[in-house]
Amino acid sequence: MKYFQFWVEETFRIMINGQVEEIRLLTGSNESKDSAVRDAAVHAKKIEQRISEGESKEDYEVAIKEHVAEIIDESNIITICRYGAKVLNTTQYTILDLDDYPVSFFDWFKSLGKLTKKERIVYKFERNIKRYPMLGNDFRIYETTKGVRVIGKKYIQPSGKKYSSIMRKLNVDRIYIQLSKKQNCYRARITPKPYRMKINTIKVKSPLDCEREPYLSWAKDYDARAERFTVVKLLKSIGQDFSHEPVIKIHDQIANASKSGRLA
Repeated sequence: MKYFQFWVEETFRIMINGQVEEIRLLTGSNESKDSAVRDAAVHAKKIEQRISEGESKEDYEVAIKEHVAEIIDESNIITICRYGAKVLNTTQYTILDLDDYPVSFFDWFKSLGKLTKKERIVYKFERNIKRYPMLGNDFRIYETTKGVRVIGKKYIQPSGKKYSSIMRKLNVDRIYIQLSKKQNCYRARITPKPYRMKINTIKVKSPLDCEREPYLSWAKDYDARAERFTVVKLLKSIGQDFSHEPVIKIHDQIANASKSGRLA
């Protein structure tokens, strides 16, 4: 998981096919904004060289280009996503948001029809994890607005060889699978989506937006309204109880998991 605490956006002039062209780079650093400016200049030179030599785009772990609201520890941070909600990013736990369940032929011979959709998702997940012992034995299962969130105590490396295959079989969203692989971490929204609370949605186009007055003013109203809602509600635990672990406590507290508010 790669992230930066300080961001700058700078314009540079580089040579492309014998002509001077301007490029604008958003660059981060964990030292200071001055350090980010220096890194941006180095990156601009690398881009110029790569284009000159006809090289393809570099293949590396993508940084989380979001404002860092809190660093919990070396494996867990909270960032602000593109519509202003807070997101837990982790390399300690495996987090899966399941909005549907994998359907099989044998479902026709089981009494799934009596279950709600969310109950079916939980039922199918519990059946599937027996087939994949590499996922571990300890899970916390929450209800979300559209489906179910699973937090697994055992961390499954998103860059692992069998990761995509297992996630697809569990019916994890393909876009989420790709994002987890690129950023090499898992993500879980822990504050409500603005439109579900019927307040204006802000567009956070850059981490720098979170340092500016429009966002700061909007965030005061958003944070106050978010207290009335909950993001997840605990449905059940499987295996060892790890609710006492600091990051799980933070997840549950910010998401208002113990409150009776409407899911958002």
